[in-house]
Amino acid sequence: MVVDNDHDLVDSLCEWIGLSSDWTAVPAYGPADAIAQAGMSPPDIILLDMEMPGADGFETAERLERASGDKHSAILALTGNADLRDAALHDARFTASILKPADPGLLLVLLSSLVPKH
Repeated sequence: MVVDNDHDLVDSLCEWIGLSSDWTAVPAYGPADAIAQAGMSPPDIILLDMEMPGADGFETAERLERASGDKHSAILALTGNADLRDAALHDARFTASILKPADPGLLLVLLSSLVPKH
């Protein structure tokens, strides 16, 4: 799941992930959309923007964990703010954190390391 309030970024990133891998990326256009979707079908990985109107990434991550119930999603913090990236790196709710704009190769490597082995 790709979560951001920037619809174009979400759509582009979802399309790029689909074209660059075997994964299906689901768009979520902000915190409320992400929480509703996670409650219905928790994703394996959540790419979460840290600065969105209505709820920051930390609050959204907490609400996503509650909505997902017993299924634990890996949450990857995405931000253009180095201080928020560093804070997310030290927050147990986040599996990883990366600065935007993300290097495409690095993002694929990171996603590959987070994908559950079935």
